[in-house]
Amino acid sequence: MAKEHSRVTENEKKRRKKQVKRNRLLAGLLAVAIVAGGAVFCFNKMFGNMFSSGEEISKDIRTAEDLQDKVINILVCGVDYTDGRTSANTDTMLYVTLDVEGKKVSALQIPRDTFIGDDVKTGGSKKVNAVYGHGDEKNQIMNLVKVINDKLGLPVDHYVTLDMDALIAMVDWIDWGFEMYVPYPVVLQDKNTGETNTLIAEPGWYQLGGEQVEVIVRNRNYPGGDTARLEVQNYFYASLVKNFMENLNVSDFIKVLPRFTQYITTDLSMARIASMAKFGFTVAYEDMALVKPAVYGYDVVFEGNTYKTNILVADKEDWANVLNTYFRPYQDPVSADELKLPGTPPAGEVAREYGRVSGSLRTIGDILSGAEPTE
Repeated sequence: MAKEHSRVTENEKKRRKKQVKRNRLLAGLLAVAIVAGGAVFCFNKMFGNMFSSGEEISKDIRTAEDLQDKVINILVCGVDYTDGRTSANTDTMLYVTLDVEGKKVSALQIPRDTFIGDDVKTGGSKKVNAVYGHGDEKNQIMNLVKVINDKLGLPVDHYVTLDMDALIAMVDWIDWGFEMYVPYPVVLQDKNTGETNTLIAEPGWYQLGGEQVEVIVRNRNYPGGDTARLEVQNYFYASLVKNFMENLNVSDFIKVLPRFTQYITTDLSMARIASMAKFGFTVAYEDMALVKPAVYGYDVVFEGNTYKTNILVADKEDWANVLNTYFRPYQDPVSADELKLPGTPPAGEVAREYGRVSGSLRTIGDILSGAEPTE
């Protein structure tokens, strides 16, 4: 059963700080996967290969050999399985660049509803979140890796996927409660009856259980839809990073990790993950950036359909600028014309045009201090 949410008082915060250390360990587990592609402080001799392993990424997609000591690029995805686990969408997609030489981390938030092109297999949705589940059935992550490389011109060195069930399990393991700032009211609507239920009435800090956190970070019934949802997720990431950086140590992490490896698939070796985790400790909050690119929003009725589909179309000039500034620290810039993302909505009737939704840049430091996002 999900824990009931409540306002967090100053006295409660002080009391929780006195709780035994083990109850503050896990909050950073997902954050490490998000910010650094997964952090596991362990050795092969002790644990062996605890994660499910997938296909190694081919050399023509990975970062050029002369740059591999300077930068590591990782695709991190939260996977949402359908009932029966027969297919899946990537509900969360982050392209993470670890600038080892510059001691910076940048994470590109890829909106799930982004129109990826008619030439990509998506099962008819035309959205980037459906690429994972269509194409190669044995190595589904490679479907998305190849599209990211082809459409955005971005190298991918490694990948990490997390079953979305991991979010609930991780948060609920923290039995003192997970604290998160929720920037918008959270109103849920039953698709069948149309009835609404208010989970969060007004913005503020709340103590939440795992199921509630999952609903909040995945809810799309915010003003602004998917783009607002990415902002909500920023607060989730920041809370996890803070807990990880300030409360976790090596021995405690090793003890708790085996509880959650069932949810993680990656091609990273234990030694590589440990090395990236150590790097993460050297990066300041102000040098951990969450970047959301600008898009244009549409409701489109595809040819042959009668219902509307919400589609986001990349502002290619903005995407090119963002990618060159934060995700190609040692590479030549790629122009908007060279990006293979479509710049117009798919064929069909445009039932509604929402206009341009600005991009944003927020560091973990900005989020924790309450600073407003900047475009």
